[in-house]
Amino acid sequence: MRILISGASGLVGKALIPILQQRGHHISVLTTRKNSTVFSSEIKTFYWNPEKGIMDNDALNNVDAIISLAGAKIAQRWTPKAKKSILESRILGTRLLVDALKSTKNHHVSHFISASAIGIYPSSLTKIYTETHTDIAKSFPAEVVSAWEAEVNKVNSFVEHVSKIRIGLVLAKEGGALLPLAIPTSFGLGAWFGMGTQWQSWIHIQDLVQLFAFALDNPGIYNGVAPNPVSQKELVKAIAKTYNIPQWLPGIPKFVIKTAMGDMGEVLFDSINVSSAYVENQGFKFQFPLLADALNDLLPLRTKK
Repeated sequence: MRILISGASGLVGKALIPILQQRGHHISVLTTRKNSTVFSSEIKTFYWNPEKGIMDNDALNNVDAIISLAGAKIAQRWTPKAKKSILESRILGTRLLVDALKSTKNHHVSHFISASAIGIYPSSLTKIYTETHTDIAKSFPAEVVSAWEAEVNKVNSFVEHVSKIRIGLVLAKEGGALLPLAIPTSFGLGAWFGMGTQWQSWIHIQDLVQLFAFALDNPGIYNGVAPNPVSQKELVKAIAKTYNIPQWLPGIPKFVIKTAMGDMGEVLFDSINVSSAYVENQGFKFQFPLLADALNDLLPLRTKK
């Protein structure tokens, strides 16, 4: 297949491209840099600027599928400017792709796959969320994801298949949720937030990119999480155990996090227990279904490739 990717220079995109190439797919990417040297010579690059509504007219030529990953990182202090960037980077990018598909009558795109996030689900210590749940959290992340998915839904008018991957906490060496937890823990300074009882629905980066590849042949809405979520306290303790370092600090009080991180700190106390049963029933096999296996593969950060 010929696959066009937006957000290809991000954590997921960088890990996904080699997987798709190994399967024989031809990759092109959308980039905001007019002279990009980030990608290898075998990857075609096309300029776009979602803020200005600009996209190279040739980007859709002979494309069979689009994988949309673009979006500003949510793990930053939520200033008004940052909130605007987080929301618009997802909305405007998706809208520009929709408009391009709408205006290109003879395009060959049959499948549109978009990243999404489990932040759409309400925080709960007792509920387990499947893809069919319709309750939406009353939070900024949920507002973003809800608006994002609404834009993605518009693709249905122009493409046969539309898929969404609702991503949980991504564990990776290069970024995601693991680094800010593992680095202090490796020095014996690991701590959970509050009581640490909040559910953490995590996924190893390699399982996540394999899930995107799986969705190419199996369209649908999938929770991008591993089968065995843990409490945040369990997550921190498991990281400490992997480093063979005692974990002795108590939980960090909410007011401390609020002072340091502002409103964004609320996310650290959200409890979202998400099920992966549906994608498993569709035939997807996780390489890292257990947290211990995932951490043993990724840690220690400084020595493993």
